Amino acid sequence: MKTISAGKRLFAETYRRRPWTGAPRPRLLGGQALAQAQRLSQRTLRPRALGMTQFVLDLTVLGATGQVAFAAMPIDGVSAFERVGIVWLGALMVALVVRLAGGYGLRRMRVLWQTVLAGAAGLVAGLVGLRMLLVGAGLDALKLDPVMLAWGIPALGLVLGARVIMQLWMGRLMRTGQLEHRIVLVGGGAGLEPLVREIDKLRGKGRRLCGFFDERMDERSPSVVAGYHKMGDIDDVVEFGRLAQIDTVIVAIPQASHERIRELLARLFVLPVDIRVLEGAAVPDFSRKRRSKIGAFTLIEIYKRPLGGFKAVQKRLFDIVFASLAIVLLAPVMLVVAAWIRIDSPGPVLFRQRRHGFNNKPIEVLKFRSMYADQCDPTAVRQVRRGDARVTRVGRFIRRTSIDELPQFFNVLRGELSLVGPRPHAVSARTGDILYDDISRAYSARHKVKPGVTGWAQINGWRGEMNSPEKIKARVEHDLYYIEHWSLWLDFKILLLTPWSLVTTKNAY
Repeated sequence: MKTISAGKRLFAETYRRRPWTGAPRPRLLGGQALAQAQRLSQRTLRPRALGMTQFVLDLTVLGATGQVAFAAMPIDGVSAFERVGIVWLGALMVALVVRLAGGYGLRRMRVLWQTVLAGAAGLVAGLVGLRMLLVGAGLDALKLDPVMLAWGIPALGLVLGARVIMQLWMGRLMRTGQLEHRIVLVGGGAGLEPLVREIDKLRGKGRRLCGFFDERMDERSPSVVAGYHKMGDIDDVVEFGRLAQIDTVIVAIPQASHERIRELLARLFVLPVDIRVLEGAAVPDFSRKRRSKIGAFTLIEIYKRPLGGFKAVQKRLFDIVFASLAIVLLAPVMLVVAAWIRIDSPGPVLFRQRRHGFNNKPIEVLKFRSMYADQCDPTAVRQVRRGDARVTRVGRFIRRTSIDELPQFFNVLRGELSLVGPRPHAVSARTGDILYDDISRAYSARHKVKPGVTGWAQINGWRGEMNSPEKIKARVEHDLYYIEHWSLWLDFKILLLTPWSLVTTKNAY
């Protein structure tokens, strides 16, 4: 059995690189794992999106019914402008109470009586609080109470009706797999069976076990556990996570040693998912220590998905707004550069290069062409160096000033890039004869978020030619710092400092 395992590893290493370019081969998953990954390749709806939808519905219903009530029963001394302010203040107060009661969270929304109770309690508490504020501000309670009743009664019916419809819709989404929390287990053996059965019990609540993976190839790790077939080893988990849309990886190896857990986490770290460890194993000191439960099993959170939930929405809105603004403002510059390139040398204006995108998936990045058309290097096997004869006269200027990167704003609008993030490297980028992902073990972790037009590494001087392993490691360290410390303010700061970094950087040719 050890011979078989060693042979498998040798095969993986021997055939991991593509011939000629040396680019990483996609790992060849087993037939069952590949089929499952393809079935799970579509992104599911996020619970926060449903909560936001319910929030907008509540505001819309409360705003509409409130305006009708105040228009039908006007109160002396309250202008039309003040009426609008009162109605929206009340709507926000109701929504705030519902939010504090957890009414926009998946746990409440998927249970009918809980979501109805949260909506009703929030509406009553919010409108009672608004009435107290208005009476305290001097409005006549005798004139105000009929209006509040005319507002509250129809609003209550509509709010509760919307929750019933939302709950029915969520049930349908869960049954069809469009709303589910997808889980992968790392570990095997008979001890895994109780945890598998607990996860299966939660299928109706939106949790789904996608499979389990285990490196052990002996009798301690049977090929089938509780009806699920083993789909591969740890390297297969990483490839599976890049093909399928999964949410959580659980390392379910009871009593695993500190060294074993650290070794597994180092290999799983590259995935943009939550990573949790079954309680009982020796978790590392850097773990977040937050606990969650599945049945009787306690899980310890090690890594949290970067930029998940509302943070992802914030970042996407930031990208759309500022990328659109940049395209409008820089359109004259881009038109002049395009004409200059066509005059300077024959060939297309734009250059397209395949680079690593989010979760290591390849994307096609746009740039202004800076080399002679017959000498362009889409694979980036040979880096551009000082005085490189392949670069045109126009190319030297636009590369030095990074004007050649301006078309990437269109990549941002298409959702392939972010304005700020780790810079995307070509799929075959290397230093000498060594590929970037061979230099730093954490290199692929840069792809846990969308790559960016600019980034934390670039404004700190790590821009341009990366001609040594030390430079690659420094860039990776800066990129990981950005991922761990992301905020909208940090993105805005990087955008503000980028023009200065373009002036002061000396290693872009």
